[in-house]
Amino acid sequence: MPLVTPTTDARPDPAGAGPTPPPASRGAAQMDALHTVFTGARVYLLWAAIGLVFYLYSLSYSTTYVYAAFATSSFGAHTVVGTVAVVTAVLSGVVQPFNARVADLVSRPAALALALALYTLGYALTAGARTVAAVVAGQALYTLGTAGIYQIQYLLLADLTPLKWRGVAIGVSSLPMVLNAFVGPFITKAVGALSANGWRWGYGMFCILMPVGVLPAVVLLAWAQRKSRGPEQGRQVLGVRNLTATLARGATLADAPGLLLLGFALALLLLPPTLSTTAKGGYTNPSLIAMFAVGGVLLLTFVAWERVAAHPILPRRIMNRTFLTCTAINALYYLATYLSETYYLSWVYVLKPGWSDAKYAMFGNALVVTLWGGTLLSGAVQRLTRRNKPLLLAGLAIRVVGEGVQFLTVNGNSSDVAVVFSRVLIGLGGACQYTATQVAVQACVPHADMAAALALQALATYIGSSVAGAVSAAVWNAQVPARLEKYLGDRYDAAQRATIFGSIIAARAAEPHALVVRAYTESLRPLFAAALALAGVTFFLGFVIDDIVLGDTHNAVEDKVVRLGRADADAEEGRVEGEKEAWGHK
Repeated sequence: MPLVTPTTDARPDPAGAGPTPPPASRGAAQMDALHTVFTGARVYLLWAAIGLVFYLYSLSYSTTYVYAAFATSSFGAHTVVGTVAVVTAVLSGVVQPFNARVADLVSRPAALALALALYTLGYALTAGARTVAAVVAGQALYTLGTAGIYQIQYLLLADLTPLKWRGVAIGVSSLPMVLNAFVGPFITKAVGALSANGWRWGYGMFCILMPVGVLPAVVLLAWAQRKSRGPEQGRQVLGVRNLTATLARGATLADAPGLLLLGFALALLLLPPTLSTTAKGGYTNPSLIAMFAVGGVLLLTFVAWERVAAHPILPRRIMNRTFLTCTAINALYYLATYLSETYYLSWVYVLKPGWSDAKYAMFGNALVVTLWGGTLLSGAVQRLTRRNKPLLLAGLAIRVVGEGVQFLTVNGNSSDVAVVFSRVLIGLGGACQYTATQVAVQACVPHADMAAALALQALATYIGSSVAGAVSAAVWNAQVPARLEKYLGDRYDAAQRATIFGSIIAARAAEPHALVVRAYTESLRPLFAAALALAGVTFFLGFVIDDIVLGDTHNAVEDKVVRLGRADADAEEGRVEGEKEAWGHK
C-alpha cells in the first residue's frame, strides 16, 4: 500500500507568488534541537518528567470528573451542570489556537507553565466557592488550564516520536488514566467528595499536587532549550520586552479577534437553552432574547472577519481531505457523546440507589478505563500494521454497536450488565477512533503546522461538545420537571418537585423511586437516540480519509526523521529515501 501524502489547498499570496508558507515555529524548532541535549540517561529523565505530568493530569481527571454534580447540588442548583458544560466546552475550544501559538512562538514549556497557573488558580477558586456562581467561575478558569495542560502534553508526544510509534506513545501515556480509574474512587471516598462539602477537598488537593508534579517538566524543558540554543539567545528569548512582543505577535497569528468573536458568539447562542428554566418567562425573557440576537450578530461578524483576517483561524494551507474529515469525525463524536453524557452519570446515580459511593465512582470511570486502556491496544495495532484507516473504521463500527446497547438501557433494559457493557463498547470504539484521528491529523501537515492543526481539531470537538451540552441541557431542563409533575404531581407540590429536580441526592432518595427513575429515563431517551444516529454518520465518514502508512518520519509530508535518543539518526535520515521507495511514495 503506498504512502499517501495529503494534498494541501494553500491560499495564494496577494502577489500571486504561490502558497502561503506556514509561519516560523520557534517551538517546533526547539523541540527538533533537543536531541543535542537529551542523550543517554537524560532521555529517560525527560520521559519521566513528561510521564509525571500525564499521571497527575489523569489523577485529577479521574477524581474531579464526578464532582461538578455534587458541587452544584450543594447549592440546590444541579441544573447548572448543563451551563457549566457549555461554558467549559466553549472556553476549552477557543483557547486551543492561542495555546498553540504560544507553544510555537515562545516555547512548549512557557505554554505549559501558563496553563499550570490557570489550572491552579481555577481549582483554588472552586474549592473555596461560597456561591454556585463562584463554582462556575472557578471551573471556567481551571478549564483554560486543563485544556492547556492536555494540549501541551500530547503536543510533546507528537514532537518527540516518529509516526510508527506515535500511537504506542499515546497508548502508553494513557495508562495512568486506567490506573487512576481504580485509585480515584478510593480518593473520592477518603475525602467524602460525594457529599454536600467534601468535594471542596477533592478540588483543593490538586492546588498542591499539580504544581509539584508539572514544574519539573517545565524546568527541564526550559533548561534544555536554553542549553541547545546558547545562553545569549536564551537571554534574548526570555527577556520581558521580547516576551511581550512575542505574545502580541502570537495574538495576531492566533487570530485573537476572531477567537473572541467566535467564543462570545457560541456562548451567547448556546447558554440560553441551559438557562431557560431558571430565567423568568423562559425563552420569552428579554435577557435570553438579547443573548440570541447579539450572539447571532457576533457569529455573522466572525464569518465576515475571517474573510479578511491576515491569519484566519482555519488557514487554507492545512485544509486537506484527511484533516477536514478527521476534524468532522471528532466534532460529531463529541456531539454524540455529550448529548447523552452531560447528564448520564446523574441519571445512573438516581437509577442505582443500591450502589455505594465507591461503586458509583468506579462506574463513572468505566468509560475512562476502556477508552484510555483501549488506546494502548489501538496503538499496538498501528505499530504492527503501520496502517491507520482500518483501525479508524473498526473503532467507528464498535462505537455504533455501543451506542445501540446504550439506547437499550433507556428502553427497558437498564440492568447492570447492559449499562456497563455499553460503556465498554463505547470506550473501546472511541479509543480506536481517537488514536487513528490524532495520528492522521499529525501526519497530514508539516511540523510547523502541527500545533495549529491539533488546536483546530480540538476547537471543532469542543464546539461539538458545547452544542451537545446546550441541547442536552435544554431537553433536561424542559422534560425532567414536566415528567416529575406528570408522575409525582399528586404526591409532591411544586417546591418539593423543584428540590428533587435541583439535587440528584434528593432525587435518589425520593419515593416512589420507580416513578422518579421513569421521569428521568424518558427525558433522556431522545438524546440517546440522537447519539446513536450521529455515531452512524461518523462511520461512513471514516471511508473518506487517506490511508497513511506510518514510518520513521515525524509526518507524512516532510522527510524529517525524529532524532531524540537515537545515535543512528543520521543513518536513519539517509534511509528514508529507501523506505519511501519501498512504500511506493513518489
